[in-house]
Amino acid sequence: MRTATQRKTAHTDTWHTLMKVISDAAAPGDHAKLPLILTSLPELPEQDFPGPPISFIHGPPGRNIALAIGLGAALPDTPLLLIMNADAVTLGMNHLIHAARRNMGMTLLILRSEVTDAVEKSVVKRTNWHSYGFQESIEKKATPLELATSLEASSVSRGSIDDVPQLTQLISAAMAKPGFSMIGITSENRLPRGILSHTDLPEYFESYRRWSASLRQSMRVSDQSANPQPIVDKQNLSPSSRNVPRHEIKIAGIGGQGVKLAGSILSDAAGNLAGLWTTQRGSYGSATRGGPSVVDVVAGSRRIGYPGADNPDVLVVLNENSLQQFADSVKPSGYLIVDSDQVTSVPAKSLAIPIIKIAVEFVGKPIAAGIVSLGCIAAVADFVSLEAIKEMVALKLPRKMVAKNIDALVAGYTVTRTTLMGE
Repeated sequence: MRTATQRKTAHTDTWHTLMKVISDAAAPGDHAKLPLILTSLPELPEQDFPGPPISFIHGPPGRNIALAIGLGAALPDTPLLLIMNADAVTLGMNHLIHAARRNMGMTLLILRSEVTDAVEKSVVKRTNWHSYGFQESIEKKATPLELATSLEASSVSRGSIDDVPQLTQLISAAMAKPGFSMIGITSENRLPRGILSHTDLPEYFESYRRWSASLRQSMRVSDQSANPQPIVDKQNLSPSSRNVPRHEIKIAGIGGQGVKLAGSILSDAAGNLAGLWTTQRGSYGSATRGGPSVVDVVAGSRRIGYPGADNPDVLVVLNENSLQQFADSVKPSGYLIVDSDQVTSVPAKSLAIPIIKIAVEFVGKPIAAGIVSLGCIAAVADFVSLEAIKEMVALKLPRKMVAKNIDALVAGYTVTRTTLMGE
């Protein structure tokens, strides 16, 4: 049995070899672009490897396929190369299925693919069933490369880390072929290698871009002929008329307070109406009501590379737990806004606003607390106007709810301005 040091050395040598293979495979031609590499491996050694300067994104296990789908939509001309272990077919199975059957443009390398290509345990041992019978004799073992083949992925192949020239050629060919490609990387010589299957089906996003080209053109012609009036002042709509630095906003509370909706309204108001680059990222617990709910909104005049509001310019907290978790993250020049009725230990330099009380007063339910929070944010931040948020509330909410929610929004704005001015 190999020692821990031997296993670590073997892994490091394998990683160095793989980096050399990828550097050679990614060497750009006359017009080729360098790939963006997404990986879920936490043990990657820090090192410089030869070849072109390739960018890496480290993501959570099983989720890099979903991340790559979004990047593929936003950066259609950038090759995406994913390096994953068996998490691609465990935690990320649903993402893999959808990406392969829609032929999303990416190349997925599954390391140690023999782990999933040669399962030795019976179905009983794998599932811990206590009662079994005929099913055990007919169930096929997990083989992700066969799965990708059955889903008609663009290219499916297997290469050995011990055969560098062939593996380099397989990766290079996979990245050059449009659509979803999967390459199993193994050191097992008993498994077949080379190209296992290939199809020439259209790539999902590219097909939609071609299909929608005429539709987009007709919409532009229609908009020009209608000569629509701007929803807000034209100066505020033009991203070139002002230079807005990166603004980070975080709203934290519990499920049932409209936190996620507030993030969506704010990001759309800043993006669609104020002409800024925006992102919105939410997280919430499994409980529909009562569990933690947090949303991050980032906006500014430049492209946003990271969507997290780790050091918010404005933090709105709607309960005590959120205050304890996030209060220390606010920028020194930022604003901390707390619900004066829900937070017992109000920090000295915060703005205490009865957010949920205002929501209930104007709308009748705490779910409007997120809308009130947007009024508070508009009162202290100038990257998006109150009028733009009003317009987006009118677009996002059912017509019968718009007037009450806008009243709650304005009330949050007014109370915050009054508190800020010390009146």
